[in-house]
Amino acid sequence: MSIHTLAKAVSHYGHGAYLLTVAKDGPHTSNVTVELRGSSIACNLGASAAKNIAREPHVSLFWPPTEPGGYALIVNGTAVSEPSPTGAIMAEITLTKSVLHRPGSKPDDSDGPCASDCRRLTR
Repeated sequence: MSIHTLAKAVSHYGHGAYLLTVAKDGPHTSNVTVELRGSSIACNLGASAAKNIAREPHVSLFWPPTEPGGYALIVNGTAVSEPSPTGAIMAEITLTKSVLHRPGSKPDDSDGPCASDCRRLTR
């Protein structure tokens, strides 16, 4: 796969992603539009996601594969939410790990952290 950086991955997968936060009663998934800002990602939040981030700041962003058998993009980070000048609630996510991931055996050339076909991305 020719994607090695997060910027290239976001360009390939698009700015629409799923944000996973943790509520008191379990996971919460939101559809968000992301903006890459150097070593962080910004996105608008709904009220539930903002409340979840205030309680538990560890989040994940997920982009599904763009083709059958392709890689999903997974980005983990720590989020802080705050109101924007327009009144919308924004999250600034400091990235901790980003990978391309798909089921299957770990290839010999993989530098990923798991036993599946997982490839780390640089910022």
